Amino acid sequence: MFPRNQFLRSQIKVTAGFTLIEVLVAMSLFSIAVLGVAAGATTVMRANQTSHYHTIATNLAQDQLELLKSRTLANITSCNNACDNPVPTFQNVAFTRTWVVTAGAPAPGVTQIVVTVTWRDYANQILTVSSSVPQ
Repeated sequence: MFPRNQFLRSQIKVTAGFTLIEVLVAMSLFSIAVLGVAAGATTVMRANQTSHYHTIATNLAQDQLELLKSRTLANITSCNNACDNPVPTFQNVAFTRTWVVTAGAPAPGVTQIVVTVTWRDYANQILTVSSSVPQ
């Protein structure tokens, strides 16, 4: 005769591990989570690269603006095309600088200098820096 506890133990199946369905569901959820992290990482890397290009463009614009401001007004002329030779490039991205000098703007006795830097990374980008100097 079996004692009662041994009888109950022999009737209950002990299953250790996971079923195939449970493993597939877990793998699917894990895959979706990893894809989300990968997409987020790609977006962050793209934003970081665009920010880096903005910094380069700002430095190029500021350099040109300071160079133009250091000259006498008689020696400053606008340049709308092929202003830099060679064109500044960084990681195969070309930065094109142009500048416009406007006398009497924004007020009489003041000359405005506007430097524009354009480049293309993932999209066309434009950065403009301006300054005014007394005539």
